[in-house]
Amino acid sequence: MAGFIGKMLAVLSGRPDLEPSEPTITAKSRYAPKEKDPLDLKFVKRFTESGGYFLFCDSAEEVQANIRNIFAETHPRSFWCPETALSPLVSTAGIPLAESNTDADAMITTCEALVAFTGGIMITDAQTKGLKASHFPAVHVVLAHTSQLVESLSDGMRRINNATREQRPQQIITLKGKNDESVRQASADPNKHRELYLLLFEKTLI
Repeated sequence: MAGFIGKMLAVLSGRPDLEPSEPTITAKSRYAPKEKDPLDLKFVKRFTESGGYFLFCDSAEEVQANIRNIFAETHPRSFWCPETALSPLVSTAGIPLAESNTDADAMITTCEALVAFTGGIMITDAQTKGLKASHFPAVHVVLAHTSQLVESLSDGMRRINNATREQRPQQIITLKGKNDESVRQASADPNKHRELYLLLFEKTLI
């Protein structure tokens, strides 16, 4: 990524900014149009404010390195991969794999959409094998690509509907950080005590 968004994502993910700094505009006309945050920056702001952990990955090797770091930081017994296609990625990273969610303290999935307005991550039973959110392990790592960013929940639903015309999902779940206001105010919410990590990369990476 280049430009302002690339720099902001670099700051949030801890990656060094290798681009030369740009001059700062110190004055604006009051008639200038209001600037709007691009979807990626808007999502990252909402997601991290809600207590989610975000990392942008430049390579498949960096994805695996970050999975190892998360494993070392959270100390789970093993990772559960409901999507079997992700198992080689995790096992190659040297992470123990569990047979089911009951044998794991962490899980790793892909997702359907990243909602900029709420900072939520939409997943379906395609990612979870139909497991209810209340039965997810305490640590959830989500792999997503930048083309999955959408503005609103309705845009996310439209994306899911377009992708699943042949077989509609039976379950759609929106993951949020444990500090999200709606999560904190709810008497019971599966997101309340979950550590949520997002590894974001370009679509062509994985």
